[in-house]
Amino acid sequence: MDLNFTPEQQAFRRELQEWFAANGPKERLDSPYSEPGFSQHLEWERALHEAGYAAPGWPKEVGGMGADAWDQLIYDEEYARFRLPERLNKMGLVHGGPTVQAHGTEEQKQRFLPGILTCEDIWCQGFSEPGAGSDLAAIRTTGRIKGDTMVVDGQKIWTSQGIIATTMFALVRTDLAAKGHKGLSFVIIDLRSPGVEIRPLGQLHGNPGFAEVFFQGVEVPMENVIGEVGDGWRVAGTSLQLERGTGRGTHTRLEQALIDLAKDTDAHGNDAQVEQLGQLAAWTFAYEQATYASTHEIATGRTGPDVSSILKLRYTEIHTAVHEQHLAVLGADAEIMTDHGPDGEMFGMRRNYWHGRGAEIYAGSNEIQRNIISERMLGLPKEPRG
Repeated sequence: MDLNFTPEQQAFRRELQEWFAANGPKERLDSPYSEPGFSQHLEWERALHEAGYAAPGWPKEVGGMGADAWDQLIYDEEYARFRLPERLNKMGLVHGGPTVQAHGTEEQKQRFLPGILTCEDIWCQGFSEPGAGSDLAAIRTTGRIKGDTMVVDGQKIWTSQGIIATTMFALVRTDLAAKGHKGLSFVIIDLRSPGVEIRPLGQLHGNPGFAEVFFQGVEVPMENVIGEVGDGWRVAGTSLQLERGTGRGTHTRLEQALIDLAKDTDAHGNDAQVEQLGQLAAWTFAYEQATYASTHEIATGRTGPDVSSILKLRYTEIHTAVHEQHLAVLGADAEIMTDHGPDGEMFGMRRNYWHGRGAEIYAGSNEIQRNIISERMLGLPKEPRG
């Protein structure tokens, strides 16, 4: 396995570095959840789109660059290395859009994909419900089919970017007699439709990005169903795998966090903390190499076991460990120190730690990832069902 970058890949990296250095925002943007911040992020997204850098991994025929897995990795690495703003339409770019590409009709691709690239339509994901978080088989939001219309009733919760979204891709139950994952359909819902109510969900650190979304008799055209009616679980599997494998440049963010930690350890740490820093650096390097190996498998079209669960599990564990260590090094000073996050908001040093703990839950909790690894990859007995 050759993990060295080719001359062409190195040239693409230099191209990105030059463009990001020349065109990236010179100051942190305001929060996208504020009116001025949303406009700032939208301006940045349009600059990316005009330069052709909005969605490198998308096929050229739908507005992307047609980049392969390695070029997408290089893009993710450099985007993270330059600490550029969090993508405004990440749910559409990384999850919803690719799912439409994989399962949608040509008409659906032409109708939905351009608005994602230009950010005319901001997408969010509608999977989690009050009684169906990690267990999506418990979804109760219904979609009753009446002719060429689906009438949606129910509630979604913990909807990332829900307060700025115009469009939701959602799982709804279209067959009430079916059990578990059966009878679910994958549908695109215009959140500006009558009967939709969006309520912000406040968080302890003040970020209002989450929302709960209520549907009461919301009429959705049947032409918005992606895939076949009742086949939503298979369609959603594409989005879930993308979510767990999101950000092939996440090791770059870990490296940056380690650099910040190293600076503070040098100034405030003791010998034991220096030793722990070395351990974290070794873990991060191993995670980087695992990411490269996974990218190689994708780029060469090999059909080995999907390792997105392993990568998701390991990233969240290292992320939490790095920020736990940073809090230990800073001690009481961590309570008063602030910095700018990728979404432009001021936050205490503890917020990175909080986000790390949250990452162990979203996109399928780490406990679920361990079950997937043990049952599907290692062939161990399944967990007993209560």
